[in-house]
Amino acid sequence: MPFLPGTGKLGFSDGGSSTSPEKFGVFQPMKWGVKIAAFKALSLIPGGPRWYRWAQENITSSLVPTPERVSQKISVGLRYARFLHANRLESRLRNGCHLDLGSGWHPTIPLLFHCLGCPSQCLADVVPVMTSQTARQTAETFLRVLDRESAPLPILPDRRAQIETQTWTPWPPAGLPWEYHAPYMHWLSSASEKFDLVTSTQALLHVPKAVLREIFAIVARAMKPGGVFMGTIHLHDLFADSDRTITPYNHLRYSPWFWEKVISSPLMAYNRLKGPDYRQLLQESGLRLLAFEVDRGKPDLLATVKIHPFFHKYSREDLAADHLFFVAQKP
Repeated sequence: MPFLPGTGKLGFSDGGSSTSPEKFGVFQPMKWGVKIAAFKALSLIPGGPRWYRWAQENITSSLVPTPERVSQKISVGLRYARFLHANRLESRLRNGCHLDLGSGWHPTIPLLFHCLGCPSQCLADVVPVMTSQTARQTAETFLRVLDRESAPLPILPDRRAQIETQTWTPWPPAGLPWEYHAPYMHWLSSASEKFDLVTSTQALLHVPKAVLREIFAIVARAMKPGGVFMGTIHLHDLFADSDRTITPYNHLRYSPWFWEKVISSPLMAYNRLKGPDYRQLLQESGLRLLAFEVDRGKPDLLATVKIHPFFHKYSREDLAADHLFFVAQKP
């Protein structure tokens, strides 16, 4: 997760990493109540975010671009690329400018898109959490994963060779057609019809609904006519990834007041939005949906949770859904 996730001020978290460090055995699972208390405490003490970053680097190792994390992000990037190819939108990647919104620490998808031929990329986040060190480590792991796995789309040899010889200091690297904007809001608000392709991977779940409405409107203005906005979003309770005593639907038990005042913190926030909310916000921004795919989830586990009345407005299918993949296009 980035340095200051979930600020409620156009903030992102996770940086597109849809897997928690606990899943890969980096450290022992922590009970979710303890984790919440730790985030609350760190958000209140002076220098708390810096202590959090130090713990990520030196205790939890959650900033390490492990092969598992990088491979998972490559699979998401390939899903984006395959959709573009299958729908005759590949020129948006091959010949256009790509914005990676909520880029986090590891530039895996920009590395992949570079190897697929993307000529220009902008990486954006709420705070500057990506560094020359994390980018270099990600690139090294990325190349090892590419050697281990065969990509279903052609990797350009000259682009791959460029990454092998790239110098990552200073950041962003002078040898790649990349820009890095963090904080991003003023820069993105001033962009008009700049981007052919926008992706956001596992970042939007940390942004409040009212702020998402603003972000989607800004993204729509920043895209060229015919531009494509693609994203993946987890819909389940991510605290369950590190605590097997709760279900992926634990977040449905709590009122909005309790969730915001007691559970959420400036260092860790989830908006608890469901598929219909994201659909509504995308359509309000004037974008046309080309794909809106929701994974079924685990309805049997949903039946074990006492759902707060706030969520009764959703269908059981919407509440059980685990993951969302969307593609929207600017007319």
